[in-house]
Amino acid sequence: MSISKQKKVAKELLQSAQKVYHYRRDLTSEGRLAELDKAVGELDGLIRDKTTKEAPLAAAIDRLEGLLRKIGGQIYPKTFWNDNLEVALVAAIIVIGIRTFFFQPFIIPTNSMFPTYSGMKAVVYEDKNDAPGTFMRTFRFLTLGAKHKSLIAKNDGGVQLPMERTANGTRLYVRQVKGKKWFVFPTVLAEYTLLVGGVPHTIRVPADFDMQSALFDSFPDADPQLVRVTGGTGYALDFDQQVSAGDAVLRFDITLGDALFVDRISYHFKRPEAGDPFVFRTGEIPGIEGGAGNIVDKYYIKRIGGVGGETLEIKNGALLVNGEPRSEVGAFKRNERQEGDYNGYVYPTQIDTSNPPQLLTAPGDTAELPPGTFVALGDNSANSLDSRYWGFVPEKSVIGKAIFIYYPFTKRWGLAE
Repeated sequence: MSISKQKKVAKELLQSAQKVYHYRRDLTSEGRLAELDKAVGELDGLIRDKTTKEAPLAAAIDRLEGLLRKIGGQIYPKTFWNDNLEVALVAAIIVIGIRTFFFQPFIIPTNSMFPTYSGMKAVVYEDKNDAPGTFMRTFRFLTLGAKHKSLIAKNDGGVQLPMERTANGTRLYVRQVKGKKWFVFPTVLAEYTLLVGGVPHTIRVPADFDMQSALFDSFPDADPQLVRVTGGTGYALDFDQQVSAGDAVLRFDITLGDALFVDRISYHFKRPEAGDPFVFRTGEIPGIEGGAGNIVDKYYIKRIGGVGGETLEIKNGALLVNGEPRSEVGAFKRNERQEGDYNGYVYPTQIDTSNPPQLLTAPGDTAELPPGTFVALGDNSANSLDSRYWGFVPEKSVIGKAIFIYYPFTKRWGLAE
């Protein structure tokens, strides 16, 4: 080994000796510490001496290394774990710090902001029995975050979808079940049941996924009729579709909602403005989910439709502020013109008789925003549970502004609108 390489090894050994001293000095005898100090001084002197020869430097390295092996404990010699655990912990602290104070990743679960942002969506296969291969599944997973779902018939028969009666009519029958996200993290899944020849078949999807669209898009030519069935909920939609054992009843991909970064720092220096796509916590907004008085602490993303001191109104699809159409961002203008997939702002519908809409409920209805509050609206107004249903967002609940969509790789990738 050349003298330059020896000196490099010696410097690394001195760093290890310093770490051993600080971590192990309370557990090491005075005699050993003195011996360590002497070996470190000897090696350090040889490194600094430009006339040092290879043999004495190698001998000093061997003496210090042998001593470190005796007193190093878990610190020396290095193993994979003690060599990388500290680095991993430091990296974790940095990541947590960035997430807490600067930029927080957020994945949009629903389509209340569509088409500006996309939540989870179903891509239904026209030919249900044409299963995608491993390569295509992997490609779609990497580029779109798509996860493949299928439901295969265990027997012959007609397809029916169980429904349940509610105070406002019928709705899909669904159960909340425990599951795993990425095979590790606990999560809640929605379990839906279909009947094939009266035999239950179940499929599980993320709780926030719009399963109704996937179900009805899977039978585009059907005219389902509500019928009485024996057992279960007592009601089902009959699709008048026959399948054979081994056929795919459902086959679709669930594409990941847009993943974006939320700027948590800018609002410390400037106030949120109308038109900003902002993320807020729901813990201070009673009734945001599950009816009046229910407290749920989640992260929501909507657009700021109004700020404290303004008066809002909905008229002919446009959002008005103090009597004039809002125009700060493109989403306001496109909703006013009802352009493309922007269908205009609408009045809220009665979803739950125990929890009626609160704001902008009918023609001529105006909302005067108290100071320190915001109105949160979805760009997809007809499919958004927002301030029209549960009222104002307090300023203290605001987390930050959406700034960049980093995944998946679609036309929306880039700066957030």
